[in-house]
Amino acid sequence: MMDNEYAAVGFTYDSFDDLMYDLMDETSGKGITIPGFEGVVVYQDPTGPRMSAFKDEDGWRTNPGFLTDTPIDATAYRAGDFIAHVAIRRADNGEIFNNVIAASDEFFALPPGNPAGGQSIRTPQGALSAWAKEYELFDDAASWAASDKAFTSQDADGNQQTTPNMLFSPSAEKFHQDFSPRDLSPYAKLVGEIAAIKKRTNQLTKQTFLIATINYPAGELPVLFPGDTQVKAGNVFDGTVFLSFGAGFWANREQSQS
Repeated sequence: MMDNEYAAVGFTYDSFDDLMYDLMDETSGKGITIPGFEGVVVYQDPTGPRMSAFKDEDGWRTNPGFLTDTPIDATAYRAGDFIAHVAIRRADNGEIFNNVIAASDEFFALPPGNPAGGQSIRTPQGALSAWAKEYELFDDAASWAASDKAFTSQDADGNQQTTPNMLFSPSAEKFHQDFSPRDLSPYAKLVGEIAAIKKRTNQLTKQTFLIATINYPAGELPVLFPGDTQVKAGNVFDGTVFLSFGAGFWANREQSQS
């Protein structure tokens, strides 16, 4: 299990069996059947975190997700089991400005595709989140700009600037070059200034987690941390994140059953 990633959404357990016990107890073991799996059980916490468990001939596999407060406009397709390719669109005009590979517990609801063609879906319910993995926090943009991590980029008018703004998915770049879905990874490079912090408690586990908001062209990108992380608004995040994406399947299913 990915300890850092699970802790970022308040799902830290001593063992896989303990996690499955809570998940089955909370859902009464009720799930759905999807192609390729014997069944799927999902728990959606009202504070955002989600845990899905997929059963096949090898047993159970868990995959966490996160329902963001503010959805984005995105186009996505299935690039493999538990993996999605996401084209992120600008909030103001809908133009695609970035492509990423993200983990997804809704991969089965996405059409298969690749950079050369195939199908995709556009959704206004895109839930893209970044879960802090390995990173450095700078006091502010000025301290980041004075560090050896700083880089220059071009603004919308073509002018050079030194500002903390990057979301780069190495796997997406590779995928667009060789069209091969092998070894795609949901880890990405993220650099950005934190605009706000929210502290929440996972209602199932009673564990706390933090949502740090970074503004980017799509809107708000939530960066998730374990609850005991020392981070504040104005800090600059520079490091590796685990990207998670949902297209609204579980949210729509829950609404239809309520």
